Amino acid sequence: MTQHSDANTTISADNSSPANSNGIRIDYLANHRALIPELSTLLYQEWADLYQAAGLTKQDLTTALELRCVTNQLPITLVAIAADGQLLGAGSIKLDEPGTKEGLSPWLGGIYIKQQQRGLGLGALIVSALEDKARELGVSALYLSADTAEGFYQKLGWYVMERVESFGVRDVVLMSKRLL
Repeated sequence: MTQHSDANTTISADNSSPANSNGIRIDYLANHRALIPELSTLLYQEWADLYQAAGLTKQDLTTALELRCVTNQLPITLVAIAADGQLLGAGSIKLDEPGTKEGLSPWLGGIYIKQQQRGLGLGALIVSALEDKARELGVSALYLSADTAEGFYQKLGWYVMERVESFGVRDVVLMSKRLL
C-alpha cells in the first residue's frame, strides 16, 4: 500500500516489490524539479508523433510538467527515483487526454520507465501510487489510453472501454478503473 503526505515526505510504496528492494522510491515530481528537463525529453521522444499531431512542442510538455509539480491536487506527476537520485520512470494524472474522448476525466498518463529498468515492477508501483493519490483526492474513476500496454493495465485491474484512433496517428485502447 502506498502512503502519501506533504511535499517534504517521500511516498512509500509496497516494500515487497523487487524495485523497492534496490532503494528505489516513488516520490512527487515537486520534490525533484531538477529532473523536469530530462523527463520532458524522455516523454517527448516516446510519444513525439502524438505530441506533434496535437501541435504540442517539447516546451509545452515541460510547462505541463512544471504545472504538475504539486502534492495535493490534480494534475500531478510522480517519479521513480534510484537511491542515487537518478530518474528511473514517471507517471501523471492529467485532467484531459487530447486525441481520445472528450468528457472523461481525470486520466492516468505518461507512464514511462527507462528501457533498462523495465520489467522490475516500477510501472506497477507508479500506477498504484497514482491510483492511491487519486483516491485520497476523492477521484472515483480514472481513464487511460494505451497503444502497447493493454495487458499490463488489465493485470492491474483496468478494463477496456473502446478502441480509437488518436489524432489519426496511433490506434489506442481506452481503459478505465473504478477507485471508490
